[in-house]
Amino acid sequence: MEFPTEFYDAIDAILLVLDSEGRIQRVNRNCLEAAGYAEDEVLGRPIWEVFFRPSEQSLVMGFFEEARTPPFRTTHEHPWQIHQEGTRRVSFTIAGCPPSADAEFWVVTALDVTGLRQTESELWSYRIKLEEMVEQRTDELQVSQKRFSGILDTAEDGVISVGSDQNIILFNRGAERIFGYTSDEVLGQPLSLLLPRRFQQGHEKLVAGFGRSGPASQSMSDRGEIYGRRKDGTEFDAEANISQLEVGGEKIFTAILRDITERKEMERQVRESLHEKEVLLREIHHRVKNNLQVISSLFTLQSRNVKDETILNILKDSQHRIQSMALIHEKIYQSDSLVRVPFDQYIRELSMDIMQSYQTVAAHVNLRFELEAVKLDIDTAIPCALILNELISNSLKHAFSGRDSGTLTLCLSCPEPTKLCVAVCDDGVGLPDESLLQTSKSLGLRLVRILTQQLTGEVRVLLESGTCFEFQFPLKA
Repeated sequence: MEFPTEFYDAIDAILLVLDSEGRIQRVNRNCLEAAGYAEDEVLGRPIWEVFFRPSEQSLVMGFFEEARTPPFRTTHEHPWQIHQEGTRRVSFTIAGCPPSADAEFWVVTALDVTGLRQTESELWSYRIKLEEMVEQRTDELQVSQKRFSGILDTAEDGVISVGSDQNIILFNRGAERIFGYTSDEVLGQPLSLLLPRRFQQGHEKLVAGFGRSGPASQSMSDRGEIYGRRKDGTEFDAEANISQLEVGGEKIFTAILRDITERKEMERQVRESLHEKEVLLREIHHRVKNNLQVISSLFTLQSRNVKDETILNILKDSQHRIQSMALIHEKIYQSDSLVRVPFDQYIRELSMDIMQSYQTVAAHVNLRFELEAVKLDIDTAIPCALILNELISNSLKHAFSGRDSGTLTLCLSCPEPTKLCVAVCDDGVGLPDESLLQTSKSLGLRLVRILTQQLTGEVRVLLESGTCFEFQFPLKA
């Protein structure tokens, strides 16, 4: 049955009809367009001469011989010679006629798979590259995991991670050393395995509450001391920091924990040692004060046998100096701090003690204080105390001579964090010359000069409306 040309042209594939010798008898439009030939260029010619290289013609003729035997069909994919564009990759099927047929011929249908094979090649190349990238990333991930594991395992602290169900998912070697478990023994186990029973419920609530909070990390010691439980059941003091991280929609909690049993014991020993030293130091100050009081009492006993007024005054001045130092040690003994004296309180007591020693004059003198709360170390406090003793005594002995009343003002301040200012002012008769402090040979003013130099201080003498001694000393940090 002969079909019209339109029938062949309507087929959306390459179609050729060959005679028994393989010569092209019919060819459709799709084949001509794909191959770039005109119909008269191919009709009557063997197909292997038109579409295949000379070196391949015997191979292609074999394909057609296959189609002469059952099932009278064979399919191959092979490069076809294209008139205008060179070689194209074509998948073609040869259908032969059985021997009983009235006429012997072949029908060849083909599809151009060049683009498909190119796409497959590109996809294959991409797959190879992707596999290489995956392999590289896998190697990098393994190296990263090894580094991470190495860092975790070299840490002395325990690193423990749990999931939202509070089951252990990470347990480093530091944790193994601290708790006595291996990681295989605890992975997948509840975190309560590592806690004393009395803390288990509270800890679960703590972790759950932390998961609902905003901070990414916090110190677990904020709720007080924490404890761990070793494999052998013993408990130990610990400190830990907990952090949270969301991975794949699940909260992961990681605690970095440290066994502080040894540190706690050392702290206890240090506290006991400090307490012993504090008791000893207080006892030393107490005994120094008592010994100075004994010396002061000896001066008192000695003065009873002295009739010379000059010698009596010398003994009295020396006694005041001893008492001013004894009062320093007494203040330290009574203070919460064994290294600093509340000097404003000290000035009040010292001045009142001196006033009692000069009752005749002091009864007419008004004592005024302008004192800031200042604490001094003992190395600064004792020289300052001796300076104040000398100046207060001098004012009471000389400033108000022949007067019925007067005012003695004592000032203490810190104009700068590292500077101390002390002033002793009276509205008495005044000094004849402000240079007297530098030139006087009296023991009292010589002591003032020496002690001021010892403290690397500066002094000003003001003679307006009486006498005012102003001292500035550097303070120790």
